Formats: sequence, C-alpha cells, structure tokens
Amino acid sequence: MRSVVALLAALFIACAPAARGQQRIVAVVNDEIISAHDVETRSVLTMVTAGSGNNPEILKRIAPQVLRALIDERIQTQEAQRSGVTVTEKDVADAIDRIERNNKMRSGDLEKALGQAGVSIPALQAQIRALIAWQKLVSRKLRPQVQITEDEVTEKLEALKARQGSPEHLISEILLPLDNPDQEEEVRTTALNLIQQMQRGTNFAAIAQQFSKSASAAAGGDIGWVQDGQLEPELENAIKALRPGEVSAPVRTASGFYILGLRGRRAVAQASPDEAVVLLTQLVIQARTPDEFRAAEQLAGALRGDVNGCDELAPVAKEMRVAPPTEPQRLRVGDINPAIRDKIRGLKAGEPSAHLRAGNSVVVLMACSREEPPSGLPSRDDIEETIMRQRLDLLSRRYLRDLRRQAFVDIRA
Repeated sequence: MRSVVALLAALFIACAPAARGQQRIVAVVNDEIISAHDVETRSVLTMVTAGSGNNPEILKRIAPQVLRALIDERIQTQEAQRSGVTVTEKDVADAIDRIERNNKMRSGDLEKALGQAGVSIPALQAQIRALIAWQKLVSRKLRPQVQITEDEVTEKLEALKARQGSPEHLISEILLPLDNPDQEEEVRTTALNLIQQMQRGTNFAAIAQQFSKSASAAAGGDIGWVQDGQLEPELENAIKALRPGEVSAPVRTASGFYILGLRGRRAVAQASPDEAVVLLTQLVIQARTPDEFRAAEQLAGALRGDVNGCDELAPVAKEMRVAPPTEPQRLRVGDINPAIRDKIRGLKAGEPSAHLRAGNSVVVLMACSREEPPSGLPSRDDIEETIMRQRLDLLSRRYLRDLRRQAFVDIRA
C-alpha cells in the first residue's frame, strides 16, 4: 500500500503546476468550464484506477484524450440533468466497490490512495456519477426504442446452428471515436499510448473503463463471443491475426479507432466430446500365450456383430466362458484414462468397442448409456440481450454525437 501511495504522490507532484496554472480554463462546454486542474486530476485518477505504474511522462501523453473524455462527460451529465436522471450515493459506492475488486484492492483502499496522493475524492465520484447517469439515461430514453421480435431471435439462433464448428472469438474492445477528421492523428497517438500502457502491464479492462466510448466500457470492454462475419471487415481481419492474450494495433473504422483484445478462440457453440457422460462397462478376456491372445481377439471381434446393449453382454460372456462384465461406472469421457479415451469418444450407447490389449488380457468396452453434452448454443434470452446491447451501443453513440453537435464547446488548450 505504501509503495502505491508513494507512486501516486510522486506522479501528482510531478505533474502539478502552480495553483494559478491549475485554474487555467482549457475548455468551455455550454455554460461549464473545464480547468487545467480538472485535466491533471483526471489524468492521475485514470492512471490509478487503471493500475498503471508508469512514469509521469504518460500523463502528458494521455492529456488530450482525458480532455476529450471530460468534454463528453460534461455533455452527458448536462443531458441527464435536463432529463431528470438521478444517481444515488449507493450507486456510486457500489461502482467504487467494483473498481476495487477489479484491481484486487480491499474496501476503502482506492479512496485512501487517491486522498494521500493529493487527488480529490470528489473527482472519482464525479466521474462515476457521470457514467451512471449516462447509463440510466440511455436505458430510460433509448431502450424502449429497441424492439426485438421472436422471429429475429429465431433467425439468429438458426444462424448460430448453421455455423456450429466454425471459429468464434472472445473479444474485448476499446473505441476512441473520431468525429472530426482533423483529430485523426491525435486519436491514433492516444490509441498507441494506451497500447503501450497495456504492453507494460496495465489492465485492458481498466483502460477500457476509462477511455472507451463503446457501451461495453462499463464491462471493461467485454463484448463476449463473436463469430466470423459479425464485425466490420477491418476488425475481423485484425482479430484473425491475433493469438489469445494479444492486443491489436489501432484499427481505423468509420466510427473511429478500435483497440481489440483477443481473450479466447473456440468453435461456435460446439461442445467438447470430452464433456459427454457414459455409463461404462468392460468385458475382460484373459490370455497368456500368443494362441490365447489370437483366440481372445477373435471372440472380441465376434462380439461386435452379435451384441447390442449391456443387457446382452453378460449372457454372451457366460456362453463364451469368460468373466462377467464389470459393474457399470458413470464417467465423464474427459476423465477416462487417455489410453482408452479415443475408443470411447465416438462409441454409441450399446455398441461394443474395438478390442484392445491390456496386460494379460483383451478388453472390450461398452457404454450402456451416453449423455451428450449441451450444444453450447446461447439461450433465446441471451441472444435477445446481445441484440439489445448491440443496438443500444449504436443508438447511444449516435445520441452522444448529436449532443456534441448541438453543444457549445470552446477548447482553449
């Protein structure tokens, strides 16, 4: 804890100019001002909540994006206030608790660290309050506009079924919007700085919560599993080039710059055959000499055509004058000895396996019953929620874009 506090204090002192410079106005948003002090405080706050341990030079690099975030925050807060949105103290406290858990802090550690670093606690609360207000406003004003029919959900589910076995990717995103083409280089530079921070160990989710303008920001940029064809071509190409655990270079799209993180890759809605559960028995035919092994293998081969089901296995064993089959055991295929697992994976219920040698015996396996694993397809409710999130994301970005255009914003920095 002491080392964290010392770092924060050093960062704040290194970036803090004289009081008069701190109060310099760097932007006006409608009738509200943003001071140099606001930008500096938010920059330190951003580094703390993102878990960054980099030197104060990073503060200068992120300042333009911090200013942009503060401008958007003012616009969003003003609109929420006009719409009568309220944020309770409990809302703010719960959000702080989530930040601390995500950064493996104990309750109260974040506020203590900020306070001892000289950062005003209200600065953290103001940011959180603005985020919650915007989320509530979007939910109240835009969610009722999104109508999802049963046919849409069914169509999505059928499309997933048709793509079973094809690749899907577990993705996190950071979106840095670009509303003004003149700011392209500035936003690209910010994206590169954020990537450098992550390469040095800063948590992707924490960076997303601070900087991303996508609706997924509140969830640390998590957009879940995405199939081929669901993303813009530029984003899809970037994801295909990544290995799990890697972060993309900035990807330019019509919306702005994306930073993508690939957390996992698998086949679409395809459950592993190792998750199947079988009720397994085995018939063991003892053999010692080569002749006995040949005879035992012939008997085992005959079983494959004569036996259908575990009920028939015991009488046949008696007729063959060999030991009765073992008591059936309920086993997950993935937990079975690797030496025989491949014989079980594709075995149908009641079907004898190809024989195998085990010490002084020839063994035949049989699954008396088989429970296939779930398909892995999402539920209809999950699909509906995914569609809702995607549409709300688009609507909220358009909403903020329109508010920016209507707002009076004077940047003086």
